[in-house]
Amino acid sequence: NLYKIEADLTIKDITHPIKFDASVNINKLDFLATAKIVIDRTKWDVKYGSGSFFDNLGDKMILDDIEFDVLLLSGK
Repeated sequence: NLYKIEADLTIKDITHPIKFDASVNINKLDFLATAKIVIDRTKWDVKYGSGSFFDNLGDKMILDDIEFDVLLLSGK
């Protein structure tokens, strides 16, 4: 039930390809798909608090990688 997904993700009018695994369970017309997607936000020009672009942030630095938990459910 594990699928490799390739898609284009657009944030702030910037599009990049992404790849991730999704678990898909199908029961007749119903399905449940779940995935965990991790992206580097700076590729989409989200640089606020990034240690990659700003010096001396100390404990105010925000990591560049962000994680999304995705759930897609279809049913009656």
